[in-house]
Amino acid sequence: MNSFPTMPVVEALGWTLIHFIWQGAVVALVVAIAKRALKRRPANLRYLIACLGMLAMLALPLVTFLALRYYSPPPDVATLEPHQLLEPSRPESLRVDLADYLVSGGDLIGSNASSPASDRRGRFSQLAPWLTSLWLAGVVLLSLRMLGGWLYARRLKTHLIGPLSEEWQFRFAQLCRNIRVLRPVRILQSALVHVPTVIGWMRPVVLIPASALVGLTPSQLEAVVAHELAHIRRYDYLVNLLQTAVEIILFYHPATWWLSREIRQEREHCCDDVAVEVCGDALVYARALTEIEVLRNISPQLAMAADGGSLLSRIQRILGNSPEGSDRTASWLAGAIVFVSVFVPAAGAQFFSHHGESVEAAVTSSESTAQQVSVHSTRLIGETGETAREMKDSDKQREKSRLSEMVDPSAGVDSEEAPSVRTPSVQTPSVETPSVETPVVETPRSQAAGGSFVEEMTALGYTNLSVDALIRHKNSGVSTQLVRELKAYGYDRVAVNDLARLASVGISGQYIKDLKAAGLERLPLESLARLATHGVGPALIKELGDLGYKNLSADQLAQAASHGVSPQFIRSLQSAGFKDLPLAEAVRARDHGVDGVFIKEIRERGYSNLELKDLIRMRDHGVDSVFINTMESGFGHLPVEQLIRARDHGVDPGFGKKMRDAGFPNVNLDQLIQLRDHGVSASFIDSIRKSGYENATIEQLVTMRNHGVDAEFIRRAKSQGFQNLSIDQLIRLRDADVFN
Repeated sequence: MNSFPTMPVVEALGWTLIHFIWQGAVVALVVAIAKRALKRRPANLRYLIACLGMLAMLALPLVTFLALRYYSPPPDVATLEPHQLLEPSRPESLRVDLADYLVSGGDLIGSNASSPASDRRGRFSQLAPWLTSLWLAGVVLLSLRMLGGWLYARRLKTHLIGPLSEEWQFRFAQLCRNIRVLRPVRILQSALVHVPTVIGWMRPVVLIPASALVGLTPSQLEAVVAHELAHIRRYDYLVNLLQTAVEIILFYHPATWWLSREIRQEREHCCDDVAVEVCGDALVYARALTEIEVLRNISPQLAMAADGGSLLSRIQRILGNSPEGSDRTASWLAGAIVFVSVFVPAAGAQFFSHHGESVEAAVTSSESTAQQVSVHSTRLIGETGETAREMKDSDKQREKSRLSEMVDPSAGVDSEEAPSVRTPSVQTPSVETPSVETPVVETPRSQAAGGSFVEEMTALGYTNLSVDALIRHKNSGVSTQLVRELKAYGYDRVAVNDLARLASVGISGQYIKDLKAAGLERLPLESLARLATHGVGPALIKELGDLGYKNLSADQLAQAASHGVSPQFIRSLQSAGFKDLPLAEAVRARDHGVDGVFIKEIRERGYSNLELKDLIRMRDHGVDSVFINTMESGFGHLPVEQLIRARDHGVDPGFGKKMRDAGFPNVNLDQLIQLRDHGVSASFIDSIRKSGYENATIEQLVTMRNHGVDAEFIRRAKSQGFQNLSIDQLIRLRDADVFN
């Protein structure tokens, strides 16, 4: 059997790293095209495509390494046709050198010592140890970073945690059933996390920050917890671990980080869909994500947090207004990665084949700066090098032109510089991967009218906005018309983040004008946003005014709307007799479920002169018309206080009938409450009477029950010779514990 020579491991690994530059770029382009074609399809399908792309990125280097490592002996194939090279019957001397084929970029070459591929391999073998060492150093550093994140995630599960209330434990168990999470999952309160977070795969834990319990409504928090449970059901924590491992191995390629970001984004979209399906209200979940932005902080990489991905794009997608700009940006970025990844290796291959001596000189002078190496190489390669440099300058110029076409030189007021009211804004969270900081576009103020969005924003005084900020706020609905209208009503130099929030809730010049006509002038931006969020408009203000609630402040209007105090609710209270009720009392009645229907039902049972506080107490204690009707059948008309006491102690006509049948025909409500509180039941009374104490009073029965004197104790006393004892004697015997 013939032995097959192998390429050295270091050299094969170096060529594998080089080949993955174009391989990874092709995979990224294919995924970008597929995502573009499937942008209207479910997020689960796009997530699957992205994960398959990541697996392909992992498989391609392995296949390339094995192909380079184990190759056949080099033949002289200069005179062979391409189809003859694949014939298995060819003698060993006529087989193609696979390593030379891959190294040469696909040219079929001979195996003589002077072949270009052999020269190229010889030169690269000198660079391979350096390239491999740099790659290994990066892998080690990122592995340490991953280990640190894993240790911190483990610490979150055990430090400064505590159980949630029983109510939330019940809600959490119900959510697990609704989402079909079959594994045991714990939910804990944590002082270390800033947003709801899930950690772990085999024994997952959902951590809820204390600020979320206070800052989110129960429905909002349920929606966010449903999002975290969706991560658990989909085994996203495990997938994230494997994804992080791929990032570490292929860290040097931009396509790896781009595809990883796309996977995380689509993963969040999938879980968002589950959360919206469970909570049933996309608006509630979108508002919950907005509130999370206020609580957001950087989470450990190995933890699945509710603020993952771009919150702005997620909210727009949930509300059915997903911007297409992100798809275009992703496609453009993938194309740029392909261009750079294919152009650089091609240029490097030409550099190796024609100017090997300059490369060797550059390697041996590794202590020189990059600029000195470039000058020295240009001096050696002569005219061809000058041409390459001109091509490089031309590429830079084209790239600048492309950037100028995307974002015209302009800007806007930076949100940190504008002197305006601060409101929480949805910003794109930072992806936990190395990224290039977006440059700030600074241009002179443009006074041109009718220009692009950027030009008009610049003309309105907004400068020094980054490219990301421009795209983000454009997609969020910020328009130059809104800026002009705000200026017209006295809102000068509004921060861009505030503009985004005002646009997201539908603020316009007409809305401000209508509020002004209704008596609300020069409101703070926060008040404007609150009014618009809760749907307070001129029609509502007018209706409330017609009902007697005139000259309400913006805070009062927002409070009424947020608590569901509508004109219809006010009319129901007024029709029930509460005509001059203060707005705060109306809000209180709404919060406790006291409306016109409840008040009329109570009055029909004979309680016509009750104050609102009495009605609220009855509602809180469960005293309604049905309970009153039941009590009247056995006790007649009772005062409100007795009704509440009876309800609280579990006394109803059925219990009263049992006591009357047990020999107390004239028992009153207070005695019934006493009997119920001390556990004196009809069966207990019957057993005492059968033991010889037929004439025991209610007070005596209560005392006997409190001291543990029952029928069994009486039987034991009689068996010891204690006959005809009084109830007081029985109680003293029981207290003395003489039978033990």
